[in-house]
Amino acid sequence: MFTSFLNIPVNFKDIKQKGEVPRISVNNSIHNMIHLIVTTTFGEMRHEPSFGCDLWKFDFENIYNLPSFKEELKKSLRNSILNNEKRLVSINVDLQVEQIEVPTKVSNKRIKIRIIFSVSGIIEKTNELFTHQDKFYIGPLSYS
Repeated sequence: MFTSFLNIPVNFKDIKQKGEVPRISVNNSIHNMIHLIVTTTFGEMRHEPSFGCDLWKFDFENIYNLPSFKEELKKSLRNSILNNEKRLVSINVDLQVEQIEVPTKVSNKRIKIRIIFSVSGIIEKTNELFTHQDKFYIGPLSYS
């Protein structure tokens, strides 16, 4: 069983210099994978077109039906994590969506949609509880 994992993105300079490649825990590796799933659009990875989620589909969209939007995005996130992060079981996704004013350089204010999501589950090999939280803004997509 692997007890440590490579960090994303992989630092090829360390590999090229035959130095020690930094390793991370399974918990951090799962955090990185979930973040990668969420920031990838479907079809972006040629060898795995089903990798990613629907978050990108809603960038710059006017959202008229918030409950439907939340449910569709929640379902997409959960399915993508289930299909692409096999180390995690009993996955639950919670989603909060709100409009906020963001200051910009060009104009004083801009309205963006902030999506805060949390993923909880159990790491299958260790039976440990796992939680992950991320925050994204759409219109255009960005994260913090």
